Amino acid sequence: MSIKAQVRQLWKTCFDDDDAFIDLYFRLRYTDKINKVIEEDGKVISALQMIPYPMTFCGQTVATSYISGACTHPDYRARGAMRRLLQETHRAMFAEGVMFATLIPAEEWLKGYYARSGYATCFHYGLVKKVINSYEQPVDSSVSYLKMSKIDLLKTPQEHIYPYFYEQMNRLPCCVQHTPDDFHVVLSDLALSKGDVWSVDKDGVMSGLVFCLMDGNTLSVKEILLSDEADFSEVLRQLAASYRAERLECIVPRADEMHELGMARLIDVASCLKVFSAIYRGEGLYIRVTGDEAIPQNNGYYTVLPGKVSRDMQEGQTYVTFTISELTAFILHDLHPYMLSLIHISEPTRPY
Repeated sequence: MSIKAQVRQLWKTCFDDDDAFIDLYFRLRYTDKINKVIEEDGKVISALQMIPYPMTFCGQTVATSYISGACTHPDYRARGAMRRLLQETHRAMFAEGVMFATLIPAEEWLKGYYARSGYATCFHYGLVKKVINSYEQPVDSSVSYLKMSKIDLLKTPQEHIYPYFYEQMNRLPCCVQHTPDDFHVVLSDLALSKGDVWSVDKDGVMSGLVFCLMDGNTLSVKEILLSDEADFSEVLRQLAASYRAERLECIVPRADEMHELGMARLIDVASCLKVFSAIYRGEGLYIRVTGDEAIPQNNGYYTVLPGKVSRDMQEGQTYVTFTISELTAFILHDLHPYMLSLIHISEPTRPY
């Protein structure tokens, strides 16, 4: 049996996904190149995929890798297989020039598990909730200054909407980005989940994209990208009326109600601090990294000055000691990193 077939079988053993999702994942996302496994007794007993994503960071685009489908066969759990696989994966990422690893824990208890491998909760999202009053329905969109249209992806190839998606995502200064192939996977999985994509036009020009699906009587807006944030309320009003939703929940980068989403781990500290130094305007950061067993090259002393990083220890300076998890959180905290919640649909980091 091929490695791919074994990983697929392991996935079915460990996860509750239906065959339609598994078919989509192994057709559009899985490749042997991004797959990492541990074999015992002549078979795959633990596996994960490291999916490459670019990310905007400190004015540059850097390489990240998303951990997906992490699982261990029930007969081999509690033996350290996944911890060993994560260490091997992190070393492979370092060799490939990846700056950050990312993931979305499928369950709350997994946050502590991944923290022991160097991850910190860094990605958050805002949630806007709205109860729809009956007087808001129905709506005649013809009198609105916005024209909204549900996109038929069979008739409207993604190439027609990806440029707008790419432009809007790149406006976010610290955000996981998506290539055209990634976008195709997101749209395919959204369709599998019976979700929809809407375009927003103003004066004949595309000015928004909305990704949403109904969950009972609640309209769940998974992502809303707008050229003009002033259109936000009108777009939600039209959507709620179109679906005759009683409630609406909309995910946005920042809101009064914030939730945790994803975790990150620094893979290459030296490269990260070099990029970070380009925007750093302080008098100096004196950092000591310790305890990175997976990538010992990260351990040591770093002096960060505006536009410059050195790895020597300067006498007379007090160095603050960080674990890799703590340094990841420190670097990303004020940058408010963001990833599409749609990743959570299509590329889960599941329990073992």
